[in-house]
Amino acid sequence: MTEKKELRLSLRQQRDAIPAEGKKQLDRLICRAIAESAPFRQAETVLLYYPIGSEIDLTPLVSVCRRMGKEVGFPVCTEEGGLIFRSPAEGEQLVKGRHGIPVPAPEAKLSSLNGRTLCIVPGLSFTPNGARIGYGGGYYDRFLATFPGVSMGAVYQRLMRDALPTEPHDLPVGYTATEQGVSACAAFSARDLWKRALHRARNLAATVKSGLKRMAGTEPAAAKKEETSTADPIRPRVGAPLLVFVTYLLLGLSRLIDTALTRRGSEYIAVILLQLLIFVLPTVLYLQWKGEKLTTACRITPLRPEHLWFCACALVVMITAGLLMSILTGGIQSLEGNFTLYNTFVARTNGNLWEILYVILAYAVLPALCEEPVYRAVLCAEYESAGVGVAVTVSALFFAMLHFSIPLFLHYFVLGLILASVMYATRSAPAAMLLHFFYNLFCLFGQPYLSAFYVNAGSGEIFIFCLITLMLLFAAFGAGEARKIYYLYSRANLSSAYTSSIPLAEYPKRILRVLATPAIIPAFLTWLVMVIFSAVG
Repeated sequence: MTEKKELRLSLRQQRDAIPAEGKKQLDRLICRAIAESAPFRQAETVLLYYPIGSEIDLTPLVSVCRRMGKEVGFPVCTEEGGLIFRSPAEGEQLVKGRHGIPVPAPEAKLSSLNGRTLCIVPGLSFTPNGARIGYGGGYYDRFLATFPGVSMGAVYQRLMRDALPTEPHDLPVGYTATEQGVSACAAFSARDLWKRALHRARNLAATVKSGLKRMAGTEPAAAKKEETSTADPIRPRVGAPLLVFVTYLLLGLSRLIDTALTRRGSEYIAVILLQLLIFVLPTVLYLQWKGEKLTTACRITPLRPEHLWFCACALVVMITAGLLMSILTGGIQSLEGNFTLYNTFVARTNGNLWEILYVILAYAVLPALCEEPVYRAVLCAEYESAGVGVAVTVSALFFAMLHFSIPLFLHYFVLGLILASVMYATRSAPAAMLLHFFYNLFCLFGQPYLSAFYVNAGSGEIFIFCLITLMLLFAAFGAGEARKIYYLYSRANLSSAYTSSIPLAEYPKRILRVLATPAIIPAFLTWLVMVIFSAVG
């Protein structure tokens, strides 16, 4: 600690010794470097700070952000030692906050924090690896621990160091900005260079495509620009229904080869390979087509340990609700029999260990890993601009149709609603994958024990009463956990709103609007043909 204190004092003295005129020139060069950098251009929100003493003055970037339509946020220190960011309206003055630092007024809205947010981090010194030494308060280290966006340190080149004393809680930044330019930190450079090259390639392809259309007279430049700027967030989608149609079509075609493969004793291999072909390949190609922005919005982030109890409650609700839906549509007898995947593949095992492992892989692991990226991550990301309720409902609708069964439609629709809600609450698509896996595992091996319980109970009414009681009890536990999760999000300055607030009565109209596209017709017709085929077969 003494070493850090002495280093901070030395660095501050060196920064204070920079002549005023020279400092202004350096500040202008740093602002220009940031404004011309790829992280700044790609950001939707930029988090700045108001300079104190000899800190770098980045306030000229405010006007640059306003001109480019970017949201600007400034830090506010909370009483609990945290850091939040608020975005003052244009022309709104800052007020004096804690430690005498100018901050936005308390009524200013919270800044948007997501993968398209750039945070400019102050510091006395940085290293090429992104290590930082600040002022000792730890505010930014605590903030960066949960920050989902891109971080960039601003520093004078003369204060850059090859190494700095750090502790486990000291978090590095992804970029450093000096008067000599913006550099990707060594720990991040390979990933960021690849993303930057991919981004430039897509921009070049879009420019060439637009130029060819203008040469052909089919796309006036002015009209195209106006269309982009006034796009309706609830407009009918084309890409998402197309992806759904491809998965339905491939799954339908798989029935033509299923019988032949089964006769050769390769049922498990067939199920595994077909799932990879039906779901994984189209999803990868779709994400490549749509670009990095959609990939970022898919929430492929790890499940946090503090969310495990919430997920466990959701799993019990899924199991009990699924059983109740099955009983409602097919009677108590529907709980008997083997687990069926997509109303096509039947899980069978004679108790052999290797067969059990094959069944778990083919009927529990792969459906979770292959279906969730399509029907939760991608579809929700595509539709959530119309409202999270719309995204959850539409994705659950497509998920229910995937199973090609009228009796099981309500069953899978309810499961889809729960899985999508869990993904949004935890901000993690892998959380939905984990629940999907355990649910399938229960259907494979746990449901027979419930059937035995029903037989021993001797009463369908008692069995259904127990299911309803369990479902309501764990739904209450889950609601309490969800409240804690969103409280922690607010403490970390993570907005609980994914889109602007929408009245509940508006949702049916929005759902109909996003479904009112000719691109959905092929998917619906494929589903209808497969349902008829299943009923006849």
